[in-house]
Amino acid sequence: MSDSSGLDKSVDLLLQKLPDLAGNILLVADENWSQVHWSGIKNSANGQLVVVSNRFDIAAGAEAAGIDSQFSDFDFSAHAQHSFDAVLFRVSKERANSHYVINQAAQLLKPRAELWLSGEKNDGVKTYTKQACKRFGDSTNAAKHGICYLASIKLHYTESSPLDDKDYTQIRPIKARHHSEAEYLSKPGIFGWDKIDRGSAFLIGYLPQFLARYQTAPTSLLDLGCGYGYLSCEASQYGFSHISGTDNNAAALMAAENNFLRLLNVEYQVIAANVGNQLEQRFDTILCNPPFHQGFAMDNDLGVRFLQASARLLAIAGQALFVVNTFIPLEHKAKSHFAQVDVLANNGSFKLVALSQ
Repeated sequence: MSDSSGLDKSVDLLLQKLPDLAGNILLVADENWSQVHWSGIKNSANGQLVVVSNRFDIAAGAEAAGIDSQFSDFDFSAHAQHSFDAVLFRVSKERANSHYVINQAAQLLKPRAELWLSGEKNDGVKTYTKQACKRFGDSTNAAKHGICYLASIKLHYTESSPLDDKDYTQIRPIKARHHSEAEYLSKPGIFGWDKIDRGSAFLIGYLPQFLARYQTAPTSLLDLGCGYGYLSCEASQYGFSHISGTDNNAAALMAAENNFLRLLNVEYQVIAANVGNQLEQRFDTILCNPPFHQGFAMDNDLGVRFLQASARLLAIAGQALFVVNTFIPLEHKAKSHFAQVDVLANNGSFKLVALSQ
């Protein structure tokens, strides 16, 4: 949950501790840190800050504020073992992520240094605190602060087994059954990583009808918010000569690169960007399944940003096709950005919205 400024309350709990911490401090920042004002954090910290984030926009924001920042899928290999005096982590929505970071903190912290954990009860922070205590040889409880909890776990030893992080770093075939003949690779850290998204499958099933709307067959495709690349790979059979996939999430970009390399027989590129902000090329077709849910919270402004990006990146005669939940009024918001807005299909759970200039 966030406050009126949009800042996650559990992140704020960690940030309030920064002025009291000294030495080398590692901030592990996922989507929960998206509303942080990094310049203010740099000024309030007494220690030497390092930010590792799996989000392109967060890492870029911290770097712009003059903070040592790294964009990766929580790859800590650049940092020496037992080199940090504190690690701050607002627990993730996905258990594998949280277990992985706790395991890594056990290697990164100096002896008797502290892992600071925060989160809400439904995030599992109390359980993570108990697990981290067992792993670190400590004994403490998460303290309640309103609806949030904060815990400080001191590293004494790491004789117990690592927490089960589902082999977080490993890309592997998804297990979910689907109608595609392609085998998709994915990994923890991507929203819906072990399944074919039902909205995306609905879009692909309707794609031939959508492409029939063109007077001239489109040749360039942008998958805006590509995840592990399902839309791009499925659409590649329809005559595109160039396909670009872009995402804000490091794990998604890694998986998409692997899937594109294996499954695409056309020119392609995978680009790290925040809602396409690093792109200048215009595209004949844009496909988008917007990630309206950041964690489990609905981000109402995100849809507008995806619409604005699509309007900027579409070629003159280009068209975009969005799939959204039926309750999201995307078509109404789209009218401020596109001359033509059509709801092409609705299956009761999802709707397809076509956009053109």
